[in-house]
Amino acid sequence: MKTIIPAVLLSLAIAPAIASAQEKTGELAALGISAGMPYAKAKRLLDAAGWQVSPPESGQAALPGFPEIECGQGRDAICSAGFHRNGQSLAMIIGTTQAGQPFVQGTY
Repeated sequence: MKTIIPAVLLSLAIAPAIASAQEKTGELAALGISAGMPYAKAKRLLDAAGWQVSPPESGQAALPGFPEIECGQGRDAICSAGFHRNGQSLAMIIGTTQAGQPFVQGTY
């Protein structure tokens, strides 16, 4: 009984975050945005739907032509780009092809 109560409280605490993530994932899918697609196309689709690019926190552009993409440093660093609309935010994990072109790896 003692372990059930914390588990229930935890599930109630994270349920809104899960619902919000599922809602955003559904909206992205409705826009035609999916993992593996070129980032430039995803960016155009988001822009058309009213999402605005969020500037990178570091202020340093990581990829030429895409000043909003920010990359961490080190062996397992990832690149990401953020967007916002009406008080909501979303971020994309960005990969690059061997030719250096960015593509969507996932969202969070």
